Amino acid sequence: MSRSRKFELVSVNMAWLAGDRVFRSIVGVVVLGAVARYLGPSQFGSLNYAISLAAIFSTVASLGFEGIVIRELVKRPDKVPEVLGTAFVMRLGGAVATIGLVAGAAALSTEKELIKPLMLVVSLAFLPQSFEVIDLWFQKNIQSKYTVAAKAVGVLVSAGIKLGLVAAKAPLVVFGATVILDALLNAVALVFIFRRSGQSIGRWRFCGPIARLLLQDSWPLMLSGVLVAFYMRIEQVLVMNKLGEHTAGIYFAAVRVTDVWGFLPGLILASIYPLLAQKRVEDRVAYLPRMQMAFDLVTGLGYVIAVAVSLASPILIRSIYGLRYQDAIPILAVRAWTAPIVFSGTVRAQYFLLERKTIYHIWSALIGIACNIGIALALMPRIGAMGAVLSSMIGYWISGYLTSLMFPSLRECLGLQTKAFLLPFRLRVFLKELGQLR
Repeated sequence: MSRSRKFELVSVNMAWLAGDRVFRSIVGVVVLGAVARYLGPSQFGSLNYAISLAAIFSTVASLGFEGIVIRELVKRPDKVPEVLGTAFVMRLGGAVATIGLVAGAAALSTEKELIKPLMLVVSLAFLPQSFEVIDLWFQKNIQSKYTVAAKAVGVLVSAGIKLGLVAAKAPLVVFGATVILDALLNAVALVFIFRRSGQSIGRWRFCGPIARLLLQDSWPLMLSGVLVAFYMRIEQVLVMNKLGEHTAGIYFAAVRVTDVWGFLPGLILASIYPLLAQKRVEDRVAYLPRMQMAFDLVTGLGYVIAVAVSLASPILIRSIYGLRYQDAIPILAVRAWTAPIVFSGTVRAQYFLLERKTIYHIWSALIGIACNIGIALALMPRIGAMGAVLSSMIGYWISGYLTSLMFPSLRECLGLQTKAFLLPFRLRVFLKELGQLR
C-alpha cells in the first residue's frame, strides 16, 4: 500500500472517530448538565466520587493490553480468532476479579453507606466492557467507521433514558446503574457490527501460549495503569474526604468538562499506532520521525485546548451546570493546562509499548502518586480545591515528563517530548513536515 493511500485511510478513520466523539461529547454534555442540575453539587459529588473509586480498578478489568492485542493482530493475521478469543476470556476474567476487588474495598472502607452500593453498581459495567476487544480488530484494520454508526444508536438510547430518569426524579443509585446501561449498549453495538462485517464470535478460541504472551507483556501496563488511575484521581478522593461533598461536586463538575477532550489522544493514536508498529518493525530510522510527528500533533492539540478552555471556562460552566456550580470556573481554567502534558504522556505510553519499556510506567506512576499526595496535602488546607488542581498539574508534569529525564534509558523519549513542548516556536517547520507525509 502506498504512503499516500495509508495517509488517506488514517485520515478517514480519524475523521470518523472524531465525528463519533464530538457527537458523544455534545450528547454527553447535555445529559451531564441535566443530571448535575437535578442532583445538585452534593449528590453529584457522591455519584462521581463512586465512579472515580471504581475507575481506579478499571485497568485490572481491561488488563491494559489494548496496544499489545493490536500488535499481535498485525503480526498474526492467520490467528485472529485465537487472539481475539484469548483477549476476551482474559478481559472477562479480569472483570470478575475487579468486581471482587471493588466489593472488598467497599466492604472495608469507611465511606458513607450511600457510596458503597454505588461503587459496586458501577463496577458491574466491567463485564460487558469485555466485548471491547472487538473494537481492537476494527482499529487494526483502520475501519472504525463501522463501529461509530452502531454505537451512535446506543448513545441516543442511553441519553433518552437518563433524561427520562431526571424527569421522573429517580434516586441517586439509579443514575449509578446507567453506567452499566452504557456498557451494555456499547457491547451490543460492537457484536452487531462485528457480525455484519462477516466475522463470527463463535470462531473465537482461547489459546494458552497467546494468553501467556499477552500477560507477559501486559502485566507492567496493568500494574502501572492502576497506579496511573490512582494518581490521576487521588486529588479527587482527597477533595471528597478533606473538603466535603459540596466542594467535591464543584470540583467534579470541572473534572467532567476536562474529560470531554480526554478521548482526543486516543482518537489520533488509535489510527496511527498500527502504522507506527509496522514502521518500527520495518525501519527504525524512518520510525523515529513518525514518532516525533505523533508527539508534535498530540501535544500541539493539548496547547490549543488549554488556551481555548481556560478562556471559555466561565461560559462553559454557566451554560452546562448553571449558577450553583460557578465556583468551578477557576478550577476549570487552571485544570485545562494539564492537557499538553497529559496528551504528551499518552504518546509516551505508546512509545514505551513499542520499545518494550513498559516497566517505566510503574516507576513514573509511583513518583506521580507521591508528588500528587504530598503537594495536595500541603496546599489544600491553605487554598482549598485549587490546591488539588495545582497538585494534579504538578504531579502530571513530574510523572509524565521529568521522569524521562530521571532514567537514562528514556533520554530518547525525553528528546521527542521536549521538541514537542517547544512546538509553538517551531510551528512552521511542523506544518511543513506534516504536509510531506502525504
